[in-house]
Order: sequence, then C-alpha cells, then structure tokens
Amino acid sequence: MHAAIIYLQIINLLMVVLDVYTWIILAYCLATMAISFGIINPHSNRFMMSVVEILAKLVEPVLQPIRNILPPTGMMDFSPLILLLTIQYGIPFILKSIFRAFFLPQG
Repeated sequence: MHAAIIYLQIINLLMVVLDVYTWIILAYCLATMAISFGIINPHSNRFMMSVVEILAKLVEPVLQPIRNILPPTGMMDFSPLILLLTIQYGIPFILKSIFRAFFLPQG
C-alpha cells in the first residue's frame, strides 16, 4: 500500500494546484468583465494592465483549444465555464478511476 499513499499524496498536491488555477481563472474572468464594462481602465492603470496580462498568459493557452472546439455563441464565451467544470468534476473523476483500477482489489 506504499504506492497507494504516494499516489494519493501526488493527487492531493495536484488538486491544490488545480484549486489555485481555478482562482486564477475566476480572477481573469472578473478582470476581463470589469474591463469590458468600463469599471477598470487598464490603459491608465499600469498595475492593473500588468495583472491582466499575467492572468491572460496563464489562462489563455488553456482556453484557446476549448474555444476552437465550441461553436460560436456571439458575445458569450463559455470556454472558462467548460474549463472550470472540467477541473472541478472531470479531473477528479478520472483520478479516482485510475486509483480504483490500480490500487483497489478487483472482485
């Protein structure tokens, strides 16, 4: 069972990283909404501009393949929602399935 404990610790670390990434996605969505509604002007606020650029560099490479798959929906972008649902439900399901397949007795 030593391998199972190591696997669970790696999974716990991965889930913490994914939780942090979830907050990064949410911050990016809120920042882009604030910019599009005119609440934040990134051109006059250099700090906010740099924060949004950092968030975009972290989130956009993951969102772009999802956008390529989704059909166009006009002004609404559902790719962050799909990504968040995948992080919250899809990845834990896959990791639990792998754990059951390799570490729990069959029968």
